[in-house]
Amino acid sequence: MIDLELLNELVTFHKYGTLSATAEHLRITQPSVTRGMKKLEQELGVPLFNREVSNRISLNDTGLLAAAEAEKILQDEKNFTEKIQNYHRLKHKITIASVAPGPIRLIDEYKDRFSSNLEINHQLIKPDQVVPLLETLKERLIFTDKEYATDEIESMYMGTERIGLGIDKFHPLAQRSAVSFNDLAGLSFLVVQDTGPWEKLIEKHIPEAKFLYQKDLGSMKELSQYSTFPFFYSNLTEKTSATFKRFGNNNHTKIPIVDKNNHIELYGTYLKKNRQLVQTYLKQLSQFWPK
Repeated sequence: MIDLELLNELVTFHKYGTLSATAEHLRITQPSVTRGMKKLEQELGVPLFNREVSNRISLNDTGLLAAAEAEKILQDEKNFTEKIQNYHRLKHKITIASVAPGPIRLIDEYKDRFSSNLEINHQLIKPDQVVPLLETLKERLIFTDKEYATDEIESMYMGTERIGLGIDKFHPLAQRSAVSFNDLAGLSFLVVQDTGPWEKLIEKHIPEAKFLYQKDLGSMKELSQYSTFPFFYSNLTEKTSATFKRFGNNNHTKIPIVDKNNHIELYGTYLKKNRQLVQTYLKQLSQFWPK
């Protein structure tokens, strides 16, 4: 068995290029690195370094291959450890993440009504994280804006999310029964910093608009409640306490946005082996999902 610490030293040397930099990064002495690399060569039975230049070594072709393979082994070991730890953590929980904020806000509002032991990740994830997070068992359920159908992963359709407009009651648009995205051209909006797929959608379809992104959700609530800037809510968040607060002082009027581009389809995505547990929860959640 090759010591993983030796493989880590090899990979680090490949990255930083010198014994001194390797030692500094790993917080060990340079002689320790030198001994470690010699020990690794002895265990493998092959030379890994060019030593023609005095006081300086570099990886030879065999060493470059060894470093590349060592990096794969270390990543596999990391994935293995993470997967086992996550399995233990998830054994009695449903961990939930999402690429869009709506499902998480809805779950937050009604989570006390479910018997399942829920752990909610409030930090939105990127679409390219969905598969690795499920495969390493870091998340058991992820709400996605597309359907997945692989040998190990599947999705259950939950419904459509649509956004509405909260606008100052004295604004001319406040007298309308509905608006389109084109009607909102040139306006400035208060928008929470991370809205997942909604960010590109509104920036693409509302002409010449300005979006004043707010990183802090608490500040966003206060600003949208007391300022005259328009803001968005969705059919998933409309009945949450946070949205009620934003409209609580009656300064803003709710107006539906009727537009062919105003929708995102949402799915509950999970490993097939977790189907029974996750679908039971999703069916419970569907009772609160707006029709």
